[in-house]
Amino acid sequence: MPMTKSIRFNLKPGDSGIETVRQKSRDFFKSHGVSDNTVDAQMTILKELVSSGNKFGSLRAMDSNMTVLLLIEKNLATVEVRKPVGESCLSKLDELDKTIQLIRGYQDPFEPYIIKRREASDKLTSDNTEGFDLARIAFETGAVIDFYVNEDNILNLSAVRSLA
Repeated sequence: MPMTKSIRFNLKPGDSGIETVRQKSRDFFKSHGVSDNTVDAQMTILKELVSSGNKFGSLRAMDSNMTVLLLIEKNLATVEVRKPVGESCLSKLDELDKTIQLIRGYQDPFEPYIIKRREASDKLTSDNTEGFDLARIAFETGAVIDFYVNEDNILNLSAVRSLA
């Protein structure tokens, strides 16, 4: 397996190209000898990170592009989503931070998954599904999820997992 390989995609708001990104991502991982089960896990991560990233969109169409980066380095796979955070979405970052702190606060990712599952089932609306989705991919795939927002208000949401 090559030491470091990456691929980058750009998605525009409402872009129907997500299926193309998914297929090219699948091909990317397969071309690096990643097993079918691991490819499926990476596709789950990709889907959830893109979905979560879309919740932070800018009202201005030209600021709403999303970048998806896939990286294989040594025996780790990273999926990263970068998206400008709209002013109206800045308050959602606190909830994202709380969710990630909850997930990282337990040794066993099953515990925050159950907590978020209960919260989601207690709600009559899907307001809190983001936290559940992130907890689910941490539990189901073993990914370590993190995020930061840079000085230009670009959200960088990532999941790293072992390929072993």
